[in-house]
Amino acid sequence: ASASTSAPPPPPPSTAATAAATDEYLTPGVIGACLTIVPNATLWYGLIRGRNTLESFVRGVVRVAGVPGLLCVPFVGLSLEKTFYDTLVSLQGVNPNAQPPSRADDVSFPAGGHALPSFSLVPVKHVREYFR
Repeated sequence: ASASTSAPPPPPPSTAATAAATDEYLTPGVIGACLTIVPNATLWYGLIRGRNTLESFVRGVVRVAGVPGLLCVPFVGLSLEKTFYDTLVSLQGVNPNAQPPSRADDVSFPAGGHALPSFSLVPVKHVREYFR
């Protein structure tokens, strides 16, 4: 008896609105996953062709910049990694220089990135806002 007197359930959302909300194929995570494949695919392609890509890389760096250039490779690699990370975080709408209050007392290794300058290539704005 109480089931017949209760209010009917609300109608389901329109299918167009639902489809627009779920058709988000290009997210920052997908971009990051695809971009991490590039160096690995290059390595595999070089190995299939019989070239040692590490040897080619070292020879190229020494030929162009000498031994000092070879010593700069780790720092350039870390800078590129920070640029990649900060850009993906900024595309998600999160400021890479902000430290959450819940981690204010955390002094372990990965917790210090907020103190470094941001190397983001885009302003802090969610990826959806770029396509509106």
